[in-house]
Amino acid sequence: MRDAINHRILISGLGSIGRRHLANLNSLGYSDIAFHRSGKATIDEPLTEHPTYRDLGQALAEYQPTIVFVCGPSHNHMEVALNSANYGANVFIEKPLGNTLDGIAELEKLAKANGSTIMVGYMLRFHPLLLKIKEQIDDNKIGKLLHVRSQWGEYLPDWHPWEDYRETYAAKRSMGGGPAITLSHEIDLALWFLGGSVSAVHGLVNTSSELDLETEHGVDILIKSVAGMTANLHLDFYQRPSARTSEFVGTTGRISFDYYAARFERFTSDQPEPVEVLDIADSFDRNNMFISEIEHFFECIANNTKPVTSISEGKMALEVALTAIRNDK
Repeated sequence: MRDAINHRILISGLGSIGRRHLANLNSLGYSDIAFHRSGKATIDEPLTEHPTYRDLGQALAEYQPTIVFVCGPSHNHMEVALNSANYGANVFIEKPLGNTLDGIAELEKLAKANGSTIMVGYMLRFHPLLLKIKEQIDDNKIGKLLHVRSQWGEYLPDWHPWEDYRETYAAKRSMGGGPAITLSHEIDLALWFLGGSVSAVHGLVNTSSELDLETEHGVDILIKSVAGMTANLHLDFYQRPSARTSEFVGTTGRISFDYYAARFERFTSDQPEPVEVLDIADSFDRNNMFISEIEHFFECIANNTKPVTSISEGKMALEVALTAIRNDK
């Protein structure tokens, strides 16, 4: 990866995730970095050592980046990605791919025509315990996978206590907010474990909390894969205390995963106690997932290989989220 240090990197959007990527890129030795930003970020410490542009076209023309990180609000992702891919840059798009399916086919065509590597930032694909779970399922440690169930609930006002949650992108439908899209990491994970191809999606939207949102407050999603496996996902903005857990059920056992506890347990069908436990709470650093995904992205650019979360994976996760909130039955 070190031969990629000479890349010129443009970060579009300097909210919390944009600044995380900036710090991680710096830690990996990347210093040729410029910013494209609206100036509306609630975190606004000066970063005068880097060129800053208000206009994306000007940033692309003058700075001539080889890589663009798309980190602004969800509803702007596709526009920035399309312009960057059309220019010929490689593009890292923070999840979700967008807030509609518009532009995705064009992005795929541009990426192919210009040889651009496009990656969507679903960093949980790089969680050490989830990688272990995937390996164990592939090795039939719980037999044939039958079902995945996950929940992720976090109280939205606690996310950024320094700002009014009602004014954040997550609370606004027009900006691509709502738990179905904003918390779509769990959708991507389910599709990863189910093999990607989906035959049916059903959703139940919950708007019964006291939160003042333009979006759904919570959503329950049922997914059926082409192979017949199913997933049951619950995502919400109202749960206190926060919870984020997953279970993977197979023909001969079950694996449980608790994100906040950083704990993995594997059970077999012939005994009630776990046969394997892995607790990495003392050593797990959440930021390492973000570093690993950046390293993977640069390796894909260097080797001209497809990222694990490419345009197609990002599109599938977004399709499930949009279908779930559209088909509320």
